[in-house]
Amino acid sequence: MRNDTEVSAIDDGKPVSTSNRRIRSVLTRVLWGGHWLLRIWLAGYLLVYGWSKVFLMQMGYADYSDALIQYGEMSPMGLLWRFMGFSPVVQFLAGAAEVTAAILLLFRRTAWLGAALAVVDMSVVFLLNLTFDVPVKQLAGMMALAGLILLIPNLVRLGRFLIGLPTGAPVQGRISDNRIFVAITKWTSPLLAVVLIVGSGVAFGLRTNWGQLDPAPVVAGVYRADDGGQRTVDSAEITQMAFGQIAVGGKARVAIRFADGSFQDGSYQVKDDGSLALSLYPKLAGDQGLVRDVSTRMGLRYDLGDQGRLRLTGDGLDLTLVPDPERRYLYDRDFSWAPREAIHR
Repeated sequence: MRNDTEVSAIDDGKPVSTSNRRIRSVLTRVLWGGHWLLRIWLAGYLLVYGWSKVFLMQMGYADYSDALIQYGEMSPMGLLWRFMGFSPVVQFLAGAAEVTAAILLLFRRTAWLGAALAVVDMSVVFLLNLTFDVPVKQLAGMMALAGLILLIPNLVRLGRFLIGLPTGAPVQGRISDNRIFVAITKWTSPLLAVVLIVGSGVAFGLRTNWGQLDPAPVVAGVYRADDGGQRTVDSAEITQMAFGQIAVGGKARVAIRFADGSFQDGSYQVKDDGSLALSLYPKLAGDQGLVRDVSTRMGLRYDLGDQGRLRLTGDGLDLTLVPDPERRYLYDRDFSWAPREAIHR
């Protein structure tokens, strides 16, 4: 009779004891269990960031209120966000790539392909976060690294694929070979994956009204102030105002440029009684976080005149604004497939 230290099998030409086989089996199952947990973690984050881009939540849209911000006043992150927001197609495709990676990760047979796509996606995001000083650069790096770790069992296959050799079947492992466990997870795992994918998409869709925006407010546009009337706020004269066209829940962004060069932004809402409610943040100065408290609230009456002129009165103001086509140039520039003169300004 042999004990556990005796030879019970031959592995790669070397004797393997029963105890070593058991340790190896347990270790293999633990590693595949960790592999599964890492897949779920990575897929979860990819769904959050992916859907937020698909529904244009993360970077938003190119808004008139950004027409008054100057290049040198933007933070690196603000520059990146405006760059992505200017092209909804690019933002959507970036999100779709992340959602696709998450979908592939959630199914056992395609997990290796999802990991490879996640590495590409998150490496690009990590590079952008590093070079534009986005605070979540560590998270992006961890997600790219997680994709690499998930690829380890199939790295040889990936290498053979890249050099044009047959790859064979994907390397897949199970946490347990128990027949009941396998029978249950065979159906519940794909079902839970579908629930997670569809549920997260529906949640983001409902939150954004499926990407449908409110109609543009009637005052939306970019304006400059004429020389008449009273246009002083807190001892600074208004020279330009921009009312954003992207409205959600009745609110849109507003921006003000003053004669002394200072800049102030916030939000506005058009009321049914013909008035505007403005909520302004402190003037731009130094490092200001993403979350800011409102410093000034104003209630103004508005009147739309000929040629797009906008008159604002109330709270000590009697201001007439005229459309500023030069500040609108970025937003009014049309698309042309045919070659034409390059406009670089």
